[in-house]
Amino acid sequence: RNLAGMEARLEAGAKELAGVFPEVESEIIEGLLESVEGVLTTELLRELQELAGDEELAMREASVEEGGISLDTTGKPIPLGTFIVFTSEISVYGLAVKPPTGKQLLSHYAFKADEEGPHSVSAILSPDGKSTTPSITIQVGEKNVSLAASPHVPAENGDSVSEANILDSKKGLTTETAVSMLLAAAALATKKAALGDQKMSFVERMTVELKDVFPSVEEGLIVALLESQGGLFSRTVFRQLQLEEEKCNNTSASTTNGTPTLQGDAKSAPAANAKPMPGANGKSTAQAVAGSEPKESTGTKKDSAKLKENGNGSPEKKEEKKEEKSRKKSGKKKKRKKVKEPEDPLEKGVIILGKNMKLEGHRSLSTGEVLCVVPLRTTKNLIVEVVQPSGRIRESLCRFIVLEHGIHTLRVTCDGKRSEDFRFEATSAVFEFATAIDHLYDQLFWSWEGEWHAEVETGLVNLVIAVEDNLKGFMESMKQMLKSFGQGADLEQLLTSIQENMGDAMSDHSNRAVGRLHQTLYQFLEMGMMPWPQSFRDAVAGFERVKFKYSNRERVKLAIKRLQIALGRHLRIAEKERGVNDSYVKRIAKFLPRLIDMTTKDSVDLSLMWELRPKPYEMMAAMFGGGASDSKAPESKIAYLPSLNIKDVIGGGKPLDDKVNLYQETLIGDALMIGSILGYEVGTNLDQDRKIISNLLFAGFGYLTTSGGKVIPTLNSTRAVLLLPGATETKAQGGAAGKEKKRGRSPASPAMRGSGKRRGKKEGMWDPGHRKLKKRAKDVARVVRNLDRPEGKLSLRVNTDFKQTMVLLKNHHKDSWAGEKLQKVWEAMWKAKDMIVFELWYGEQLIAADIAHIVGRSFYVATRFFNKKYRKFQPGFLLALAEGRVLAKAGFVLWDLGGTDSSPNMAYKSEVTFEMSRPEFLSRFLPVRVGRTDIPTGVLVEDIQPDDLLL
Repeated sequence: RNLAGMEARLEAGAKELAGVFPEVESEIIEGLLESVEGVLTTELLRELQELAGDEELAMREASVEEGGISLDTTGKPIPLGTFIVFTSEISVYGLAVKPPTGKQLLSHYAFKADEEGPHSVSAILSPDGKSTTPSITIQVGEKNVSLAASPHVPAENGDSVSEANILDSKKGLTTETAVSMLLAAAALATKKAALGDQKMSFVERMTVELKDVFPSVEEGLIVALLESQGGLFSRTVFRQLQLEEEKCNNTSASTTNGTPTLQGDAKSAPAANAKPMPGANGKSTAQAVAGSEPKESTGTKKDSAKLKENGNGSPEKKEEKKEEKSRKKSGKKKKRKKVKEPEDPLEKGVIILGKNMKLEGHRSLSTGEVLCVVPLRTTKNLIVEVVQPSGRIRESLCRFIVLEHGIHTLRVTCDGKRSEDFRFEATSAVFEFATAIDHLYDQLFWSWEGEWHAEVETGLVNLVIAVEDNLKGFMESMKQMLKSFGQGADLEQLLTSIQENMGDAMSDHSNRAVGRLHQTLYQFLEMGMMPWPQSFRDAVAGFERVKFKYSNRERVKLAIKRLQIALGRHLRIAEKERGVNDSYVKRIAKFLPRLIDMTTKDSVDLSLMWELRPKPYEMMAAMFGGGASDSKAPESKIAYLPSLNIKDVIGGGKPLDDKVNLYQETLIGDALMIGSILGYEVGTNLDQDRKIISNLLFAGFGYLTTSGGKVIPTLNSTRAVLLLPGATETKAQGGAAGKEKKRGRSPASPAMRGSGKRRGKKEGMWDPGHRKLKKRAKDVARVVRNLDRPEGKLSLRVNTDFKQTMVLLKNHHKDSWAGEKLQKVWEAMWKAKDMIVFELWYGEQLIAADIAHIVGRSFYVATRFFNKKYRKFQPGFLLALAEGRVLAKAGFVLWDLGGTDSSPNMAYKSEVTFEMSRPEFLSRFLPVRVGRTDIPTGVLVEDIQPDDLLL
């Protein structure tokens, strides 16, 4: 027998097991099978049972070994309709099943005992089907034949099983008659008869997929609607199904008993495996749970009549005609009324295939949601292809169930024509929770908008007194202990920053100083694992309260609402994956009621912000190995200040790539440590230090150092990056001109809705699709063209004066993270040409510089400065545009400024870059990190003119 290939076998086997476990999606089962190379182990079967939840299952477990098949019936007969599932620790290529009727069937992992009498079963152990186990006989019905005992105890989960859901028979699954019969029977529950060798029709396959999108609509109604359009799919069909789904959901909601609860409440939330659908009015609605089973529809005239409820014969249409006649008689003009379309072309989960094969839609979804491609014109030759972050390609007719976290690429073929690539980002529940925490802290620190009050000043005075009278003396007394933990120098530097920020806040009342002070206080209390004086803690809490009182409270409350929703989703999944008694689940579960309370009342419990991140004693436990006891999947929970193995960092390669892949999804706080929470300090082994920094950058990390020289790898939740003209998707980037969001989010990134027309673009000119950048470039070009330069020319140079660069960097940044130890490493890298310093000179005066690293065709700027004395030249922006021009001509595709946030110090980044999430950045960075792109040293542009700028 010519057996199907691995991919087809996994897909067919997943459909069989979906019949056993109807609550679990076949695509999820297929992914689990693929992770164990197609071997259904006992452990995997238990995992499927857990995913099925409380659903009663009619199932018996048999075990396949090289010597044969064993099944323990525990003395009970096997009831009719029971699924028999075959587990093994070896590769099994199929199951030959001969029921009492004598017609042999080919199965993969399970079969349903739907005939009374003896069933003969043997397992196929080789791809060619020649090697098999001895057959066993399984008696189904009243009489039971005792078989060989097995150590596996069968699951006693009931005597009935739900009918299999409508499933999709994709390409490559039909080979032999028995296989096609099996798949067809499992694919369409409404058709009990076998289909023989015939494939499912377009209408049947489209019904399968549209049922996933609109789970509340009856199958017969979908069939009737498709057939009413001549068996074609279009926006008209999709709109009608939306209306039907909305009606079903409204009916279900009106008949459901119980008190409504808040969004994010675990009790009211849908199950973790419920598939949200692209609903009307741009909302993603979870599948409604009806009180009774839907009646089977056959697509008759009765169903067709249903479709006309919202048609021309509806009461609403008749009323409109009466109003029109009345207006004509009175001579009044018809008032224009805004009509809200039931399907918004840019609603979440819907991708519109428009004219010229152009795709438009939201570029951000959550895992578990359903994406549907809707063509504007009718067709039955539609193929949707999605390249997932793992590299696997999924193919369907119109819908795609999002399972993987990360960047996906969608391609559509319609009537022989192919669309452009459409990138979208899918985010997991743990990623949404982690980024919501980071967003809340960001808003909390920077929501004060500069409104000065006596209360704010009193709060600052109390804080100054607590620092001077209590904190400094306490730190002096604990100096030796802090030094033993390797934190003395770092905490002293933070204390100095606190004092400087307090002075700046008292003198200039700036939101920059107040926000920076708040952020530094958090860093100080989190870094120092000490019992700080209570008077200092009280002063910090008092300052925080009064600062929040005069902040933009709406920004913070919106961030709290976002966190509440994200936590609700993450908690539902974490409880299912880790169990309700898991310590991590218990810890995060206590936050949900408090967040709900804050979103419903006009009050914010700021103490919660200090509890979201792990406590100092929890971090201490992790440092001494106490935090390593969690054996569950690390990607199922958030990570705060995790440590990278020093050997992995020095060696680089796959171990470090794996860590990036993990923490890009789970990290909060943007920072990691090397070795342990005590960190790795540079300055003693320069060769090793250079290697560590290079390996971190190659993996996709950024980096900082403390004043004491400890390297802190960073993986910022938001990265500031500009795609240079040589980048792929330049057209997509430029095509969204005029649609960038606040703070310059990338038009080519998943957060944008689509692309608009380019206006005012000269032929041959590169358009970055960034209004702020284009406006800034015009301003800088005007400055270069018109301002006098009495002290000499403006020139662009590379690596001509490292020492002066370091001196000016220190003068510009009072609390610069680039200390003396790091500068020694930089100097060694600079001499080896592993570090590039772009310099902007005015005559013989260095007025701006970018200290950067080359990683393949990506250019990472570690830090930058400019001389404020020459502000009239806009030196920071002038350097960026002149530098960008050189980089683009040299073949670079990414200009990476590292992380960004709402701080005023980061505001300049939104002028010249786009914001990218971690997955978006990595999807663009990893393909271009290999190789080496060189930049010449010396004077590159002797006299900068407008033509020497990027735009």
